[in-house]
Amino acid sequence: MFYLPTNEAIETIDREHLAALHFNHDDVLEGHPAEQRRRRADAERAVLLTHGDNKTTIYFRTADGHTKRVRAKVLTAHSQYLTLKGDIQLPIRAVLGIDS
Repeated sequence: MFYLPTNEAIETIDREHLAALHFNHDDVLEGHPAEQRRRRADAERAVLLTHGDNKTTIYFRTADGHTKRVRAKVLTAHSQYLTLKGDIQLPIRAVLGIDS
């Protein structure tokens, strides 16, 4: 289970609203290589769980610094982004963590 250490209220959004959001060009986990490896492993696991018809909770940060979450099926985990059901893409550099 992913733990997000924050006091901030985390807004849950629908995957369809991801296209309207803006993300920083820098990785939110820059300087934390162990966390980046875990994120990659969690993304790959989320793809496998999708085949079992399971949704995944993805925590991410937008360009304005707000943390949000989305519940969705992760179809593929590319090197630069996650593809969610509905051909919606989320930059992996914005992902703080994944809870399957």
